Amino acid sequence: MYGVSIPICLVFVCFLINSSYGQSVNSFLNYSNNDMKFTIQHPSNWLVVEDEKSSHETVWFKLSDRTIPIFVVQIHKVEPYNDTDMMSLKNTILQYAQKRQDFLSSLDIDYNPVRQNNVTIGGNFGLKVEFTVGDFINSDIFTIASGKLFELSYHDDPQSVPQNVKLVDKMVESFQIAK
Repeated sequence: MYGVSIPICLVFVCFLINSSYGQSVNSFLNYSNNDMKFTIQHPSNWLVVEDEKSSHETVWFKLSDRTIPIFVVQIHKVEPYNDTDMMSLKNTILQYAQKRQDFLSSLDIDYNPVRQNNVTIGGNFGLKVEFTVGDFINSDIFTIASGKLFELSYHDDPQSVPQNVKLVDKMVESFQIAK
């Protein structure tokens, strides 16, 4: 009788330890940035780094053992452009997405667009652009709100995508822009 119950107890204890570890890895914390005017949830085991050296307002979300962030929120100044058909100034997300794609295409890197589709981000219209750079999987989500362009970027190596993409999707779903 003891010979059977000890292995069962060990299996149960291992299950509890693994379950507890899984919950701590997949639990989320709230992050608010009053200056950039947004809130987002992020995995509790990811570091938050506010990049004050960047020319844009930038917050990185990354694992402690990585130098490159997995997820980045950047705010860009919205600059209107001339719409020659309507003879007016316009700000469009498509303009910024195209500008970013043109920039990536101009670099000496292996840039390959995959797809582009409309999304809702923080209750606002947005555009999601998915692409690869070399072996890395990437997506950029653009939205304009409160006079600012918000860019949410995900960058990851193919081996890490299966475990991280669901976490990033939850982050994107939780993203809110303060009014």
